[in-house]
Amino acid sequence: MNTRIATLALAGLVAAALPAYAQKECTKAEATAAERAIDRVTTYPTLNKAWKDYRHCDKGAVDELFTDAILRLMVEWKNVETVALDTRDPEYKQFIHRHLQSEYAKDDRESIYSRAKGSCPMTQGAFCAELMEVVKPAPKTDLLAPLPIAK
Repeated sequence: MNTRIATLALAGLVAAALPAYAQKECTKAEATAAERAIDRVTTYPTLNKAWKDYRHCDKGAVDELFTDAILRLMVEWKNVETVALDTRDPEYKQFIHRHLQSEYAKDDRESIYSRAKGSCPMTQGAFCAELMEVVKPAPKTDLLAPLPIAK
């Protein structure tokens, strides 16, 4: 019986600690290290590692650097299978999608959309379809079109 109580208590402590990790503060030293790590991102595995190490710093300058790194990789459109596999982690997928939907990414969304539509690896159809929804270009409106005449 005592073992059961101890196990439940330990499980409660672990469960209580998880949200604390998610809310971990980013120190100045960590933000600087994050910036350096993200500047060195050239592949999806290095992006994933930077996210795992510094996701708690994903705001301000680090946020913009993460977006820039994701855009560099997505626009290049190499080894897409890797990011497709990595985004099976729901938190990582949310991270990627949030950055692709940021205002900072708006100029590259159309390029990523066309790559996903025209060059999707055969085995990654579901990933590309979801990606196309995330980066879908906004419908263009003709601001110079004549206004309808009221009758």
